[in-house]
Amino acid sequence: MIGKGAKSLQKFSSYLALPAPLSQKSYYKINYKILRATTVVANSCMKKAAEEEELLTGSSNIMVSGDGTWKTRGHSSPVGVCTIIGDESGKVIDIDVMSSYCKSCEVSK
Repeated sequence: MIGKGAKSLQKFSSYLALPAPLSQKSYYKINYKILRATTVVANSCMKKAAEEEELLTGSSNIMVSGDGTWKTRGHSSPVGVCTIIGDESGKVIDIDVMSSYCKSCEVSK
């Protein structure tokens, strides 16, 4: 049920005759804490990868390649991800998640 939201998790729990695990508000709080923690770790790892790339090349002018993907086929998805990969190390140096969908905008309608 990962990525399906709190309602989906509650529905799944009801099928198993288990109590609903949490409220929507609690679900958002937990997701926000996970986002903050994973962002710190990801940024730290990418910074280390960039430093390693500079060390391997001996310069701050490094060669990189980029790759991107969409959530669905056909390049029509509102969600996409782009990564920058160091040529020497093969490690991810930077990422960017792009979305044309906004949950806050949808809720406020």
